Amino acid sequence: MINPSLSDNEKLTKLIKLIKEEGTLSEITENEIISLFESRGEKAVKALRENRLHKLILNERIAIWEIEGTSGNYILIDNNYCECKDFQIRVLSRGEKTLCYHLLAKIIGEELQHYNLKKISNEDYNQIIKDKISE
Repeated sequence: MINPSLSDNEKLTKLIKLIKEEGTLSEITENEIISLFESRGEKAVKALRENRLHKLILNERIAIWEIEGTSGNYILIDNNYCECKDFQIRVLSRGEKTLCYHLLAKIIGEELQHYNLKKISNEDYNQIIKDKISE
């Protein structure tokens, strides 16, 4: 059991080590995620179990990560940014957390290679960017 009083970054480091050892989203891993991240962990596990994480590939250098959230689909940038309101308010504005459940799911899903992979065209990519800019 990982110490839940650790910072999110320390928790993630230890969690990634466990994920590498387990190699899958096992019951042990799920329980540890939930133990460490509580409701964020529950939501992240649920998103992964429901296959709501997507890696949209434009070419070998450009990919967009997207997750289906409860209020819409969100673009994720690296492991550092999510466009959801929770991230905007609790992470960026208030500094209460360092990540939302969408980013947690992305980090775990990427490590486990547990995501939907879809090749997109230049037109699809441009439309995604255009839609996000016009929101």
